[in-house]
Amino acid sequence: MLSDDEYDDYCKLIARLKCEQQTSGQQPQRKRNRLPMEAYAASDCDFFMTICAHDRAAAPFLRKPIADGVIESLLWTKRSNDWTLHCYCLMPDHLHFIARLPDSDVAYFDAGGRGVVPKGILDHVGHFKKFTTTQVWWKHGGRDELWQRSGYDHAINYNQSLEPAVRYVLNNPVRKGLVQDWRDYPYSKLVDAEL
Repeated sequence: MLSDDEYDDYCKLIARLKCEQQTSGQQPQRKRNRLPMEAYAASDCDFFMTICAHDRAAAPFLRKPIADGVIESLLWTKRSNDWTLHCYCLMPDHLHFIARLPDSDVAYFDAGGRGVVPKGILDHVGHFKKFTTTQVWWKHGGRDELWQRSGYDHAINYNQSLEPAVRYVLNNPVRKGLVQDWRDYPYSKLVDAEL
């Protein structure tokens, strides 16, 4: 797992590369997911997800209506897809969360150019990003996209402890110097987990 500094450097590098590609006339390449597509439909592991704001420098989640709308949408996504949502932390420019899909039969759908693929957490996150862009971001005066196209994901196997990842997510505002204790940060919360 990347440290915060390593991840920040990674996001800056990606943003710089995208900018260079756009100014050179090349289309930015979409990041390939690290896991096989079938893995994103698995219910025997937890997914540590990080998605960044399209314009991280603008820190869109410092605006309370945007932050509240994103959290409300994340909780709706949890309920509608029957996730176990262990925890989340919405920082000024990115969102971390750890979730597990329910035990159920995997549904497959025709994803066009991707072929017939299993429906999994990436599809849920895609719908969440689209909804929060159109129904939260744009309604509060935002322009263009709210989120970067790709994100960082990590599968935590059933035999690994969740506690270090949960603590990492919750303590993000502490590491960034925003609060002394994660419980004091309004957008860092345990949902379906305990410490």
